[in-house]
Amino acid sequence: MADNQVIEIVYTVNPGIEDVAADEVRAEFGGVVKYEVMSGHVYQSTVEFRSESLYRLKSINKAFKLIWRTRIGRRLEDLIVFRDNLLSALKNMDIEEYITPHTTFAVDTERLGSHCFTSMDISRVVGSVIQKVVEERTGKKPPVDLRKPSVIVHVFVRESEALLGISLTSSVSMHRRGYRIYDHPAALKPTLAYAMLAIANTRDGEVIVDPMCGGGTIPIEAGLFHEDAEIYGLDISRKYVELSRRNAYAAGVYGLVKFMQWDARKLHEVSLPSIDHIISNPPYGIRYGDPWAVRRLYREFLESAYKILASGGKLTIITTEYSYVNRIAEKIGYIKVHERVVQHGGIYPHIVVLSR
Repeated sequence: MADNQVIEIVYTVNPGIEDVAADEVRAEFGGVVKYEVMSGHVYQSTVEFRSESLYRLKSINKAFKLIWRTRIGRRLEDLIVFRDNLLSALKNMDIEEYITPHTTFAVDTERLGSHCFTSMDISRVVGSVIQKVVEERTGKKPPVDLRKPSVIVHVFVRESEALLGISLTSSVSMHRRGYRIYDHPAALKPTLAYAMLAIANTRDGEVIVDPMCGGGTIPIEAGLFHEDAEIYGLDISRKYVELSRRNAYAAGVYGLVKFMQWDARKLHEVSLPSIDHIISNPPYGIRYGDPWAVRRLYREFLESAYKILASGGKLTIITTEYSYVNRIAEKIGYIKVHERVVQHGGIYPHIVVLSR
């Protein structure tokens, strides 16, 4: 990249944690960072971008370098106008910087809104225009490889805006951490686990506990995030405690995180130091099957957690049972300090932060 050349990067994130991702991006790369809440995107303009540092970011799914943006209509005939505008734009760009006759590529389209064309229609148009421009300049079409392309062209269409970028990450979302050898059926995305730690404002030197750790995602992310915190992962299932240990070993934090079998409803009876943070992804009524059973679990868990939390300690959970949690928490004596909606696996749970 030339000196002082401003480039624009677009990051995709779980809707609801754009501010967390923006803080991460700003701290790592600087520049101007913007976002809209629940958009699922963070936009950055910078001259200090280092692609090798991308994988330090823990809250993003994908990133791409923006090379073109335009308006797009909703009708099928508007796709023809889009094609012609893209053709004119690419003819004035050095597209061979990214795609050559010897470079396999694929087009990945994400579309939000009501349109008379599909994401696949857009991908076909963009792919054919790229092939046409490269062939006109080099005499040979670049090959398309939908399975393992060398370059991924990302198109994002949101209502009447279209963005075109070159992927800076692989086709696999960065939320898929390599350490997750064994998955829990209701596993939390690591990006959301990291976001919960950031929202809770956890610090080195503190005691952090996940009393329903499942596959160990939250305590493992805490171990990757903190150098000197005391971190525990508890679960009522011996099977998942063992699987969490294996995931922690794969993540390289086996010695930093302690796992044990325990019932979250009896958390105050476990032999642990005074807890600064309880952070967890308890079962949702949607997935648990029995709403009465899950509410009883929540009530007993919240009561037990209140007894063991340090004064000023925080309990942070992600749940679809947020209305019930808020009601019971107030009766127990918690103070709600934060709440937000996020998207996770096609549903919209809330992250709720309670203080003792």
